[in-house]
Amino acid sequence: MSRTLFKYIFKDLFKIFMMASGALAGIMSFGGLLRPLTREGLDAGQVSRMLTYFTPAMTTYSFPVAALFATAVVYGRLSADNELTAFKASGISLLSLTVAGPALVLGLVVAIGSMLFLCFLVPASTLKVEKVIYSNLAKLVQGRIERDHQIQFEQTTIFAQEAYMPDPATVPPGQQQVVLIGPQIVSVERPFADKRDYRVPKEFYTASRAIVYIEPQADGEEVSVTVRLEGGFKFPRRFEGAVLAGVDATEFGPTSIPSPIKEDCKFMDVWRLKELYDDVGASHNIKHIVADFVKNGQKYSYLKNVVNDLNGPAQSTAFDFGAGNRYTLSCDGDTQASLLKFEINAPAAAPALAATSPAVKDDKSSTQPVERKIIFRQEKRGEETLVVRAAGVVVRAAPSVENSVVNVSIELRDCSQTTEARDGTQRDQILRPKYTAQFPVPMDEATRAVADQGLPYFESQAAAPFGNQQILAHEKTVLLNNIVAESNGRASFAVSCLILVILGAALGMMFRSGNFLTAFAVSFIPALLSITLIVAGERTAGHVSYRAEGGNPLQLSLLLIWTGNAVNLVLATLFMWRLQKK
Repeated sequence: MSRTLFKYIFKDLFKIFMMASGALAGIMSFGGLLRPLTREGLDAGQVSRMLTYFTPAMTTYSFPVAALFATAVVYGRLSADNELTAFKASGISLLSLTVAGPALVLGLVVAIGSMLFLCFLVPASTLKVEKVIYSNLAKLVQGRIERDHQIQFEQTTIFAQEAYMPDPATVPPGQQQVVLIGPQIVSVERPFADKRDYRVPKEFYTASRAIVYIEPQADGEEVSVTVRLEGGFKFPRRFEGAVLAGVDATEFGPTSIPSPIKEDCKFMDVWRLKELYDDVGASHNIKHIVADFVKNGQKYSYLKNVVNDLNGPAQSTAFDFGAGNRYTLSCDGDTQASLLKFEINAPAAAPALAATSPAVKDDKSSTQPVERKIIFRQEKRGEETLVVRAAGVVVRAAPSVENSVVNVSIELRDCSQTTEARDGTQRDQILRPKYTAQFPVPMDEATRAVADQGLPYFESQAAAPFGNQQILAHEKTVLLNNIVAESNGRASFAVSCLILVILGAALGMMFRSGNFLTAFAVSFIPALLSITLIVAGERTAGHVSYRAEGGNPLQLSLLLIWTGNAVNLVLATLFMWRLQKK
C-alpha cells in the first residue's frame, strides 16, 4: 500500500476516533458523576474536581467503542462509495487495507495507549475521585441522613430525623461537624467470626440532639468519630447486670473507624499490583487481620509461660517490678493450671489462665469447707503486705506492643484476704467472693517475638490458637484473585481495542454504509459484549466463599474476562475470510 493511500485512510480513522472518544468520554463522565452527586450530596467544588479526575478514566474506557465506531464508519464509507472496488482493481487486497494497513496501526496505537493509561493514569485518577467524594465526610453524613435517615460506620449505625452542617466559622481547622436532630445510635457486635455480615445490637443511645465530630487521622487510614448527645439516654440490649442511664449530655466515642476509601486493586498501578502479588502481607487488610493474630498470639505466649510456671516444680510465678516490689501467684498441693479454650469472638476474655482447687464444689449448698490452695502475695520493699488465698483464679493478659508491656489482670475467686492492720502489729482476715489485681509487667522475649513473625507463620498450624485462620485465608485468596483478575482485565481491555478495530472494519465493509447511526448500531453489540464480560469477570474473582467446598472462582473469572475477546476475534476472522472470498 502506498504512503498516500495509507495517510488518506488513517487520517479519517484517527479524526473520527478522536471525535467519538471525546464525545463518549464526556457523556460517560457526566454519567459517572450522577450517582455520587445524588447519593452523597456533593458541592460545586467537588463536582468540578471530580469531572477533571473522571476525564482520563472515561476517555480510556471509551477507546474500544470509539475505535470500532471509527473503523466501521470509514470502511463502510469506502465500501459504499465503491472505493474498495477500485482498490481491488489496483491489486490492493482487503487484508492489506485492514489487517496489515491503517486499521491495524490504529488498533495497535489505541491498544498500547489504553494499556499505559490503565496501568498508571486511570488508577491514580480513580483514587482521586474517591478522595474527592469522601473529602467532606460531614457533607456525606448529612446527605445520607437526609436521604436514608441512617448512616453506618463499621459496627455503629446512626439514625436521625434531620441533619445540617453548622457555620464553618465555628468549626476548628481540621475538624468536620454535622448536627443531628432526633438521633439514635446502635452499636453492634459480630457473634460469629465466619459470618461477617451477621450483626447483633449491643447498646442503644438516644437523644433529642447530637453533634458529630469527625477528625481524619494523619496517616489517612483511620477517621476518629465522636458523637456528643444532648438530652440523651443509654440502655443495653440485654438488661442482666447492666446499667441504664439518662443524662443531660454524654459522648459516644471517640471511636476510630477505617477510612471510607477502601484498599482496592482498581486504585493500584501495575507496580503496586506486582508488589502485593509478591508480598500479600503488605496489604492493609491483611495487616489488620495479622495484627489481631499478633495480639492474641502474644496473650497466648505469655499465659502459656505462666501456666508452665504454675504447673512446674515450684508451682509459682512472680511478677517482679524491682526495688523489692513484686506479686507472686502460687498453687499448693495438686492444684492444676490450664489455658482456657481460645474464644475468637471474646478477645477480652481469651485466652485466659484458670486454676481451681480440686476440692471446690459447684454445689453452693455443700457444707464441705472450701480449700483455698491458690495463693496471691504482694510484697512492697521486700515486706509482705498482702496475702490472698483463693479457691480459683483467672489470669488475663492484654499486650501493648507500643510500650513493650503486658497488662495483667488477676481475678481471685472465693477468697480469704489477709492484710496488715493500721498499726502494723497484727493482720486482719477478710472473706470476700472476689479479689482483682491489675498491673503492667515487662514483655518477655518469647512474647515480643510473636510480633516479628511473618504471614506464613500465622497461616501455619502453630498459630491456629491465635485466631480464625479461615478468615485470613479468605482475605488472602480474595486479594490474590482480585490482583490476577485486575491485571488480566486491563490486558484484555487493551487487546479488545485491537480486535474491535479489525471487527469494525469487517462490519463496515459488509454493511456498505458510512452512516453514523448504522456504524454505531453495528459497533455497539461487540463492544458491549467485550466490556461487560471483562467487568463481570473482575467482579466474579472476589466472590470467594468462606467454606472450602465453595471453590475458587478465579478460573471462571479469567474465562469471562477473555471470552468477549475470543468471540469478537472469531467473528472478525470469519467476516474477513468471507469478504476476502468475494
